[in-house]
Amino acid sequence: MLSQVDLILERAVETQNVSHANTPRRRKSAEVRRQDIVKAAMEIIRHQGLDKLTTRSLARAVGIAQPTLFLHFGNKSQVLMALVDALRTRMEDNLQDLALERLPPGERLRATIRFYLDFIDSQPGVARLLFSEELQSADDELRERVNGLTSYYRGVVGRQIEAGQADGMLRTDLDPRAAAHVLVGALQGLAFCSILRGQRCSTVEQSDIVLETFLHGWTAPRSARA
Repeated sequence: MLSQVDLILERAVETQNVSHANTPRRRKSAEVRRQDIVKAAMEIIRHQGLDKLTTRSLARAVGIAQPTLFLHFGNKSQVLMALVDALRTRMEDNLQDLALERLPPGERLRATIRFYLDFIDSQPGVARLLFSEELQSADDELRERVNGLTSYYRGVVGRQIEAGQADGMLRTDLDPRAAAHVLVGALQGLAFCSILRGQRCSTVEQSDIVLETFLHGWTAPRSARA
């Protein structure tokens, strides 16, 4: 038999539970909701491909009604542009964390290449987005955003090549922009193959093979470095 104290405590707990049940859940801020939508879009692209990303599937993944989704993004292209913008910000932040300027020129280029494959490995949806057929028929603004992401990274690679030239490590007759274009193309080829095989890129091993292959033709003669 419950004592009077036990009864009082039991009623207090019941009252507290009812109070919590009747308390409305806090709505997420618009910015947090947008981030949730972008993350869900990346997961759908990663596991199902870009063609399976629709406003309906996205709303279902986030757990909201489709009309609510349209309060944050007008259409699928706007979601993808926000996704690309988030990837660009992440890439810039991660590259800054590498502190490339503190490394010798040769190590800068190596670190930059490893970074790219690490970036793809950690976010498999990125490669599926970059190499999707649907992207080729997307609107001009979305294609420009995606091209801007790749161009940004090519610019980083180009600056490391210039640093190698200034240090005497690389041939001075190389066009840094053209060389960066070819090198990044080779890295994207590795990333595309990883999609076809359904496997991760072997980051350290394959990135070093790619770099050494190019350095074989890019390295300045010993007489030029003396």
